[in-house]
Amino acid sequence: MIANNKLSRKNFWIIVANSTAAFIISYLLVFYLNHFSIIFSAGMFEHGISFDFSRIVYHVAPSEWTPDSVKVIYGVGPLLVFITGLLALLAYSSMSEDEEKVKIFLLWLTLNALNFVFSGIIIGIIFKIRIAHLFLWMYFNDSQLLMMAMMGFFGIMITSLIMAKRIVFSANSYFNKLDENNYPFFIMAQIIVPFIIGAVLLVIFFIPQIQITETYIWIGLALIITISAILVSKMDAVYFDEEIKETTLSWPLIGIAVFLFFTLRVVFNNEILMNW
Repeated sequence: MIANNKLSRKNFWIIVANSTAAFIISYLLVFYLNHFSIIFSAGMFEHGISFDFSRIVYHVAPSEWTPDSVKVIYGVGPLLVFITGLLALLAYSSMSEDEEKVKIFLLWLTLNALNFVFSGIIIGIIFKIRIAHLFLWMYFNDSQLLMMAMMGFFGIMITSLIMAKRIVFSANSYFNKLDENNYPFFIMAQIIVPFIIGAVLLVIFFIPQIQITETYIWIGLALIITISAILVSKMDAVYFDEEIKETTLSWPLIGIAVFLFFTLRVVFNNEILMNW
């Protein structure tokens, strides 16, 4: 392994910075895809709403809600996020052997999107929020709700199994091989530490209006990461190409993350009223 691919503290934090930036971009993309799908879906039914960077308030009388409006408003967002996650997975799989560091964005986009959907189902059913309204308006009984929650849990498990090997191939941006010697360094720098730092930064982003979903959704992602990390640790050594690898900062990822983090928070800091 060449000098600037040694397991140094400097290289560790370079990898952390790149991955954390990708994590923040992907989560904000997932969150606001769902956020604005709700807003525009409400406009389709001429439901007045107000929103800011984290909340949506409906100015709708109970009698104005219809089964169709509930299904569209609470169902379109998760559906779009799920499709986005699948497309990101396909895109990442097609370029898994490439060395471009930007592909870590696709990895985190897949993880965040699928977790948003599956954990969102579980959290929604427990607290009777968001997608749970869709199930309740479909007159699901307790047994059916439990089955949906179990589907969310199994979705998290399946995501963990699918993503383990994908996580391994994200190492080829920095290393010529992944084995027992550099695995702990890699998994901490590429996945675990960025998840912790990213989650803390996003909690700060949503303060003081942290919603229930943004409070508990990290549990599902932590579970996915933990299971994937354990599976990766049991794999045989993986060898990539022998070309020289450079451990450098991805300034486009970092720049976009900083821009989105501050711009979205400032632009949507004050509540915006939409009377469709």
